[in-house]
Amino acid sequence: MDEFTQAIGLGVGDLQHAALAEARRLMREAKGDRHVAAVLLFGRLSELGFISESERGVLVKMHDAGSVSSTDEKVRLGTSAYFDVRGMFDELLATGGASPVALVLASGLVGAYEPEPSEDGTSVVYAKSNGGYEATLATAGAVIGGYFGGSGGAALGGVIGGVIGKVVDDCRK
Repeated sequence: MDEFTQAIGLGVGDLQHAALAEARRLMREAKGDRHVAAVLLFGRLSELGFISESERGVLVKMHDAGSVSSTDEKVRLGTSAYFDVRGMFDELLATGGASPVALVLASGLVGAYEPEPSEDGTSVVYAKSNGGYEATLATAGAVIGGYFGGSGGAALGGVIGGVIGKVVDDCRK
């Protein structure tokens, strides 16, 4: 990582400020709606060439799956949405040609679901948090990482942003 930051002369603080500026710009454009911001970011990643247009469409569908408003709906739809999202991720993997950035973001969307064993031996899959920080921060991280480090930086930025977003979503429950 030292070679990366030395080669381009940027530090963590520089990237933090750039990511914050990009996130604020997108949230203004999305009028405060993190779901809309994530979809806009998927489009931006496609424009930058880090994901294909078809991958963008799959990521939007994955992001939309299981988006519900009430706790009862989350529990009821969680399992179904999880298998839908998992199936879309499996298809991306099976193509063999999916971009690393699309795979990172898709994997994060699958990881947003939480299976929990119940006392009767079955499992319940809870739908992702509707906070939307995981997808928003993963895609923002991919955009910022891509600006400075190409597709490798975009993939790494997506991972870091997704992990941070998942933590934020979990803390907001």
